[in-house]
Amino acid sequence: MRDQELREHVIRLRRQGRDDALVEATAAGGGVPKSVWQTISAFANTDGGLIILGLDEQTDFGPVEGFDPQRILDALHSGLDDSHSADPKVLPIPPHDPRHADVDGAPVVTLRVGALHEVPGAVMPCFVSAQGIERGSYKRVGDADKHLSPYETHLLRSRRSPDRTDREEVTGTTPADLSSELVGRTLDGLRHRSRALTGIDAGDSLGGLLRVNAVSSAGVPTLAGYLAIGVYPQQEFPHLVIDVAVHPGTEKSRDPTVRFLDRQSCDGPLPQAVDDAVRATLRNLRSRRVVDGATGIDVPEIPAEVLREAITNGVMHRDYSAFARGQQVAVDIFADRVEVKSPGGFWGDRTKENVAEGYSTARNENLVRLLTVVPMPDGRSTVAENQGSGVPLMVTAMRQQGLPAPDYSTSTIDHVVVRLARFGLIEPDMEAWLDGLPDREQRERAHDAALALAKLNGHVSVVDLRNNLGLDSDDCRAALAQLVADGLLVGMNDGPYVLTDLQMTDSVSGARWQILSLLDGSLPKSIAEISEATGKTRSALRPLLRDLVEQELVVATAPPQSRNRKYLLPPRR
Repeated sequence: MRDQELREHVIRLRRQGRDDALVEATAAGGGVPKSVWQTISAFANTDGGLIILGLDEQTDFGPVEGFDPQRILDALHSGLDDSHSADPKVLPIPPHDPRHADVDGAPVVTLRVGALHEVPGAVMPCFVSAQGIERGSYKRVGDADKHLSPYETHLLRSRRSPDRTDREEVTGTTPADLSSELVGRTLDGLRHRSRALTGIDAGDSLGGLLRVNAVSSAGVPTLAGYLAIGVYPQQEFPHLVIDVAVHPGTEKSRDPTVRFLDRQSCDGPLPQAVDDAVRATLRNLRSRRVVDGATGIDVPEIPAEVLREAITNGVMHRDYSAFARGQQVAVDIFADRVEVKSPGGFWGDRTKENVAEGYSTARNENLVRLLTVVPMPDGRSTVAENQGSGVPLMVTAMRQQGLPAPDYSTSTIDHVVVRLARFGLIEPDMEAWLDGLPDREQRERAHDAALALAKLNGHVSVVDLRNNLGLDSDDCRAALAQLVADGLLVGMNDGPYVLTDLQMTDSVSGARWQILSLLDGSLPKSIAEISEATGKTRSALRPLLRDLVEQELVVATAPPQSRNRKYLLPPRR
């Protein structure tokens, strides 16, 4: 790791007063603590990360006196050794890189942990050996290491295994539960476009359905057949619908009295459900009139083909195992975006980083195959293509309309989430924020886009910038490297990069003013009193108060180590 990157990480930790999703710091004065092995498991099972040993969060991430880096390095090498006679602390061993480094002139040890999902053929999840796979598997959530749920463990264990759930028989159903109209149109289409029905008489519908695995050899509809061409699949699976909900703000309300602005449960066979969901979403989006000569068309703020692709992917690639049949594909319409959320997480080698690369892997092979031939209600198209072109199509269509590329960054182990912005990337508020950063006039479009994405999503990578701007990867790397050199971003290689100074976010700026509004020049307040009045934790307040003191906007009554330290406004001059 470069010294500059380490310094920037430490500066960020000190400013925010806590660890985060990218970095975990621990004192390790008495050796490698057990929690480090949990963090290694968590980073390996999510997106990787950095562990810094030798910094104490309780002393504002200061170096630990008497820290023995060689002892720590020896323990890490031993615990991450998977040779025949070794006793590794975690299994399987993730990609890792332990190194000696310095912070404030004192020794520390850094351990870069790679994500296992990026390793071809890797077995998952990574777990703490002494705890076993069920109790010792973790994930990174913010600055914490959380146990994987049984469902998340199941998903990671089966992520690269053939999934034949969609070929299971739907017990208690018969071919009569399939739509004769959809069956006829599907088989007719197959005869014209494929050799799938070679040797099967035109009148042998059951033989045709068997050939495409819509029914089993016993003549019972399979899950794939029942969902794609069933009369009413929700008779057996009431929760397998697409739920479209319109929310009044930018987040889901926790207030049960706040009603949805609109809501529709889209059911029926998947072609009809997808079509209904797209129409329900478009109904709740704005459109603009585009005039061409004497005619004009209404253009929705998010292209219809993008919505259709996102929703289709949700129903086509979701998990249909017994674990997830109580979960719906959710389409949430917020004031600033549309989110499509589907259960099951990414499957195979697909990740939120490579989903736009233009090739497809299918968890539900038979359902996907059926949806490429089952007609949509309009009869002019099928539900899907399955050529790997769907996400690149979405990226292109969004970019052509001046919108950010589809954002998969909030996807988790157990859900794929794609966010579709309703406004351009650099809208007026973002423009004003960019204007407030140093040397705006010297930055190029790519620099502004990278900063805007970092602010909007919490991070930015080469892939994000390439998808949004259509630039060559090397040009994206050059733009990000320039922003690192300018002190605005921190990161390395292809990312992720994050804003160097978290005070550049509106929420922190607002918190600073909130603190200043509470204080006066005569009655000092302790951090406990400020915490109670603002609702913010002490760890969140410490870096803000320290900066306010450094800027002479607030006066501290005692040294930082003192329990009697309080704060007040400086005397008027």
